Amino acid sequence: MSEDLCGELTRLTCDLMRIESIADRPECLAEVIDYVASYLATIPHIFVERSECGGKPAIVATLHETRSPALMINGHTDVVVAQPAQFVPELRDGRIYGRGSQDMKGSVAVMLRLLRDLAARPERPDVGFQFVADEEIGGALGTGRLLEEGWRCDIMLCLEPTDLGILYEHKGAMWVDLHIPGAPAHGSRPWNGVNPVYPMTVGLAEIARRFPVPGPDEWRTTVSPTVIQVGGGSSNQIPSSATLTFDCRFVAGDSAESIRTVLQDCFPGAELQVNRSGVALRTDPEHPAVQRLAGVVAAYTGAPARFYREHFSTDARFYTQAGIPAVCLGPVGAGLHSDEEWVDVESLATLYQIITDFIG
Repeated sequence: MSEDLCGELTRLTCDLMRIESIADRPECLAEVIDYVASYLATIPHIFVERSECGGKPAIVATLHETRSPALMINGHTDVVVAQPAQFVPELRDGRIYGRGSQDMKGSVAVMLRLLRDLAARPERPDVGFQFVADEEIGGALGTGRLLEEGWRCDIMLCLEPTDLGILYEHKGAMWVDLHIPGAPAHGSRPWNGVNPVYPMTVGLAEIARRFPVPGPDEWRTTVSPTVIQVGGGSSNQIPSSATLTFDCRFVAGDSAESIRTVLQDCFPGAELQVNRSGVALRTDPEHPAVQRLAGVVAAYTGAPARFYREHFSTDARFYTQAGIPAVCLGPVGAGLHSDEEWVDVESLATLYQIITDFIG
């Protein structure tokens, strides 16, 4: 790969990483989109639309004046929380370490350079680029909103990190709070109260029976209790209530509604509140455009493209929900959301070349 390409991708990635663009820092979410806008301003004769909803900014850039490019490339500029030192990029052994390197500011750097080079062609391809700032909290105010506002395409490519594999399916997701009422009483007189711990434990046992924890290679729905709150801190008081939070990840054949029904069956009398939910991603891996992408990937990696499914969610799901094929393809890295997140610089350049050849 050329030193110029790797050098600029490294510089852009590091610049983006220095901005602490987490959900509760709206000024930083704006700053990272400002950085994107400044770069786009150096590219002549492109069409740029900036918008914001609920404090979450977004930019869409196209090479032609259209809201329906043939190909839409999507990337998010927000990241999850980290220690301050993780927002100082570190270059080591051909890798960039720090928050957002892999997920996914390295990919955003690829998008910026790619947009500039495509715009310089005598005949520009019909490609659009979405830069959003709320994927880590669900994407409804970014990619989801843009879709609702009329942005369409023939196929969408989301540059989430995939180790250059093709992610064609992922689970739907739902987060539920469940409140079990009780009646407080002195701990020495439990007959005077109603202890919510007992129905809570019965319900949890039934959830574990209906949704046993699968192995890493099993493709099944999971319903995982993640937060349990019981009592007010007094060891001699029957608690007045119990509250549980569930992280639910469902495959085709299950749905948010069917899981709600199971939760209500397992915890009769409890109050349920869905905090957030998202549909699944599913694109036919035999789709002609996806197969063409697989051929390009194989040419650069020297092996057949790896098609796979994932347990977490991405913004690509909004497009498949609308009947538009979408897959994820991204760079090589590790440490997703961890203290040791990194991305391989050469893989960023490879990703750039793959997409360039895919566009043709």
